[in-house]
Amino acid sequence: MNSILNEKRKAVIKHILKLDDDRLAILLLIHISRYQNLFLHEISDWKNSPTNWITKDQRVQDEVIGLLSFIILFSLTNAHLDRNLYKSNRKDIKEMQLEDFLDNSMYNSSYKNFLNKKITISSLSLFFKIPKESVRRYLNSIIEAGLVIKDAKYGYLISFEAYQAYIFTESVSNIIVSLMKSLIDIIKNLEDYFKVNFNFNSNLTVDVKNLNQVKWNRVRLHLYHFWVRILTLDGNDKSLIPADRIILSAAVYFQNTEGILRYNSIEKLYESGHLLPTNISSISEASKMPRETVRRCSKKLIELNHLRKKGRNIYRVGYPKETGEIKNLIKYKKITFNEMMNFYFNIYDDILN
Repeated sequence: MNSILNEKRKAVIKHILKLDDDRLAILLLIHISRYQNLFLHEISDWKNSPTNWITKDQRVQDEVIGLLSFIILFSLTNAHLDRNLYKSNRKDIKEMQLEDFLDNSMYNSSYKNFLNKKITISSLSLFFKIPKESVRRYLNSIIEAGLVIKDAKYGYLISFEAYQAYIFTESVSNIIVSLMKSLIDIIKNLEDYFKVNFNFNSNLTVDVKNLNQVKWNRVRLHLYHFWVRILTLDGNDKSLIPADRIILSAAVYFQNTEGILRYNSIEKLYESGHLLPTNISSISEASKMPRETVRRCSKKLIELNHLRKKGRNIYRVGYPKETGEIKNLIKYKKITFNEMMNFYFNIYDDILN
């Protein structure tokens, strides 16, 4: 990351950590509201994919992406040190700067713990807290598609050829656009609240199709790390499954994200018109999930006091709950927001430079 952008990153983090916990929670709503977009793929991906591991269903199961992302980063971080792995691709490995995922300078990651280890169904089940039979089923789908291979020493490894050819272009482009919108919204709110100017370029044009192979290989690593962290992050409400968190995200519908730090509760965001209520149909459409699944999960989330229903309207309530899904994100706010801004700024940097 160039020195100017790095200073801006530090300044943004410094101002975020000046916020009280209520406003930190409000700021997190921007990130949470777009979580639903980060596991979607477009129909064009199914048509153009070099493998058959995805289907025409637009929502790929979170756990499958999480496992695949872990295996990718596990494979590449081991290859960073083991020159016998992917011998013909050493230049590609070096250009990915995989030390970012090993030295904890940018991310708090577990990959260092898996160097020279063998990945098994049991270790994946323990790491993700997913039942072994589910792990076995997910692995079979990506092995059959040719994305993952079995290795005597390392257990499961990504096929480097498949990694290079792994398109998902339309989806990744949309995901990155969504992430950059979140970063820009966060920065604008901090500038408004603290009356500062970070001199940040908010006119970023993202077109993943035009990235060269080096950038394409690199920028995806941040997303793989994010997908793994989402499914393993300590502090997630244990009563929530991934589908529940997608619905909670789709239930946060911002009409306007400007000036939200002037308020200190989600109720006031509804009163001011920054947030609008949703309904079962709109959540289903936004999340690309079956209406019946949304209805069933919403019923559970209402009972847990995450959502409230008035007539047809659904409101996000009880946020943040003392024992809720962001409790530890706020408790360990320095780690939370350092990693979050490193994630956003690294993608921004890799796209621009």
